[in-house]
Amino acid sequence: MTDRSILVSKRFVPIREAVCRTLTTAPELAEVKAVLRDREILARLPGTGLPALGVFFATSAGKGRSDQPYRIEVHVVVGVVERWASEDRLFAYIEAVENALRAVPTLGGLIRTMSVGLTSLHYMNVESYWRSHAVLLLTCERLKSSP
Repeated sequence: MTDRSILVSKRFVPIREAVCRTLTTAPELAEVKAVLRDREILARLPGTGLPALGVFFATSAGKGRSDQPYRIEVHVVVGVVERWASEDRLFAYIEAVENALRAVPTLGGLIRTMSVGLTSLHYMNVESYWRSHAVLLLTCERLKSSP
């Protein structure tokens, strides 16, 4: 499923783009080869395109009440020959993503607060390397509207 298939409020787009900018400019993430906005492209990336990040609207984005928080997924994908090394590298990138986001808690004034939580980890042997994939869920509290 790509983000194009999820109906999303226009208010979510600047937040996703601020997350992307934060991750592409973080010194700890300088080795990341791509920050993608399309799930299908990330899923098809070859090992030579890793490490990579994906920033997507969570499937619940834009649904329900207008006072619900914004939810954005950050996918971290790495590929390494040995599984233990792949796991170590994945967790190093997870920490780097968390640190980068912690450094800009309001995303330049777009949100009030943000929390980050790890929701899933996957390891898969693909051809000659281990592909490790983590999903972080960003829950962003909306700014209160002025009366």
